Order: sequence, then C-alpha cells, then structure tokens
Amino acid sequence: MALGSQPKKVSNWLMVDTLRLLKDHNMEPEEISFSPENLAKLVELAESRAINSSVAREVFEKIFSENVDPEAYVEAHGLKTVNDEGALEEALKKVIADNPRAVEDYLGGKEKALGALVGQTMKAMRGKADPGLVNQKLKEMLAV
Repeated sequence: MALGSQPKKVSNWLMVDTLRLLKDHNMEPEEISFSPENLAKLVELAESRAINSSVAREVFEKIFSENVDPEAYVEAHGLKTVNDEGALEEALKKVIADNPRAVEDYLGGKEKALGALVGQTMKAMRGKADPGLVNQKLKEMLAV
C-alpha cells in the first residue's frame, strides 16, 4: 500500500487469489516470491481498466509463479483492453446481426439475453473488451 495501491484491492488479491494459489501449489506463505511492486502495478492496471478482471487473474498467476512485471507481460502478450470504440461497434453490429433470437428476447424484456450478447461480443473481441462498455454500447444500440 505504501506504493500507492488501494488497501481494499490489495487485501482482496492477498486474501483471495494469493491464498488460493498457495493452496493450489501446496505452498506456505513464507514461500511467496512475488514483489509488492508487481502486485501494486497489477492493481493499478486493473483499476485503470487497462486490463479486465479475467486478464488480471491470468497476469496474477504469472506474477505469483514467476514474479513477472505485469506491465511488460500485458504488453508482450497483447492483453490490454481494447478501447477502440470503432472496433467494438463493428463487433457489436456483427453480434447483433448473428444473434436475432437473443436480440428479440432482450427487446421482449428478458434481461438475461443481454448477457448472451455480451458473452458473444467478449468472444469476438477475444476477451479484450471492457465488459461495462460492451453492456453500455449494446443497450444503446438496442434501445427502441
């Protein structure tokens, strides 16, 4: 936290993901080898929405096992969230056109159908879109 990270976010990473990985690898807390700097960088990447939560978990597993620099890892593996609204809108148009039943269900009041469309969009964007932005844009595009 002295590195500028939010206490609650750091606590969540330590209490949830670190403990899970310690258990999965049959390790003791004394065996943790990742640096506080790398955890702080990961928290910042996630909070700034440079990466989404599923990418953050993937990156954390690398930090845990290899103490990689999260910024370098994200860059090297092309994991940054796609914030190109033009590319997102193209993907959304295709998802809407390819899923008329889900669109019809959503317009008929079935909110869960929106989740299916979000899922298809995330798949089309290879998990690199901001789910909140996908939701917002879908709602805008499907507004009657």
